[in-house]
Amino acid sequence: MTGTVSARYLKYYYNTCIQLGCAPEPLLEFLGAGDTPFENPIRRFPNDKAIGLLHLGADLSGDTSVGLEAGKNFRPSTFLDIGLAFSSSKNLRQALAINEKYQALTQQFGKTHLSVEGDHAYIYFRTYSEDAEYMRPAVEAAFAGYAVFGRWLTWLYDQEMAGMQFRHACPPHHEKCKELFACDIEYNARVDVMILDETIVDMPLPNSNPQLLSVLLKRLDKAITSIQRRATTVEAVSHYLLTTLHHGTPSITKTAAAMEMSERTLRRRLAEEDASFREILEEVRKEACEVYVHERKQSISEIAHSLGYSEHSAFTRAFRKWYKQSPTEYLKSV
Repeated sequence: MTGTVSARYLKYYYNTCIQLGCAPEPLLEFLGAGDTPFENPIRRFPNDKAIGLLHLGADLSGDTSVGLEAGKNFRPSTFLDIGLAFSSSKNLRQALAINEKYQALTQQFGKTHLSVEGDHAYIYFRTYSEDAEYMRPAVEAAFAGYAVFGRWLTWLYDQEMAGMQFRHACPPHHEKCKELFACDIEYNARVDVMILDETIVDMPLPNSNPQLLSVLLKRLDKAITSIQRRATTVEAVSHYLLTTLHHGTPSITKTAAAMEMSERTLRRRLAEEDASFREILEEVRKEACEVYVHERKQSISEIAHSLGYSEHSAFTRAFRKWYKQSPTEYLKSV
C-alpha cells in the first residue's frame, strides 16, 4: 500500500495501544524507528505501519476496539492547522470540504467525501485497500473521530447518527460501536459511510472564525503543495519550525538533526535556494503570529512564548517590524 501517515497522527494509535495495556517494546520494534519515533514532527510512516500497529495492538491487548478507541482520543491538535480550521469553519459542510482537500497531510490510507442526498448527508470513507477486514480498525478510528469532532464542533454532544454502514463484518466490540454512534449499524455493507440528518451539515458552528480560517487555509495550501511533490529544503524547514516553535527558541542545529543532515549541509542547501535559516524562522513566526492573534485565545506574553521568543522585548521588536504597530495597538484593531 502506498502513502504515508504523519508522526503526530500515528502517535494517537500508539498511545491508545499503550492505554489498552500493550507494552511499548513490541510496538516500537514493529515501527522500526527507534525508541522515540514521534519526536521528529516532520517524520512520516508508511500506511502499512499505521494499519499494522492497530492490528498488533489488538493482538497484544486482546481488545479488538483499538481503532475505535483511538478515534475517540483524537483532538484538534492531532490535525494541527487542519483541526484549527475545522473549529473555525462556518458549518460542518465547510469543515468536511477542508478535511477532504487537506486530508493527505495527516493520513493517506483513506479519503473522505460528503454527499447530500434528500434528507440525509452521507460521509463516505474510501480506503486505498479493498480488504475491509484489514482496514477495519483504521476505518473505525476515522469515523469515531468524525463522531467526536462533529459533536464537539456543533456543541450537540448527544447527537445521534442517522445510520452507519461498514464493509467489514460485525466485530466483537459491536456494542461499543453502537454506543458511540447511537444508531443502528449495518455490517458487510457495500461502502463505509456515516449518515447524518441533512440539516446538521449546514448548521452554523458556534466557534466560526472567518479571519482565522483565511490565514489557516493559506498555510494549508503551502503544506499540501509541498507534500504532493518533493518538498524543497525551505518548505521542509518551514514545516519543522511551524510544529516546534512552542517548544522554545528554534535552532538550526536541532533542525538539521531532525532533517537527518549536518548543519553545514542544511546551510548549503538553503543557500542554493536563496534562503537562510533566520529568514525562514522570521517568516514562520510571522505566519504563526497571525493565527494566534486572530484566534484570540492567548495574551501577548503567551503569544511571544508560543513563537519561541525567550524575551518579550525581542517579540515586540519583531512585531513592530511586521505590522508597524505594537502588539497592543494591533490587537485593538483586529
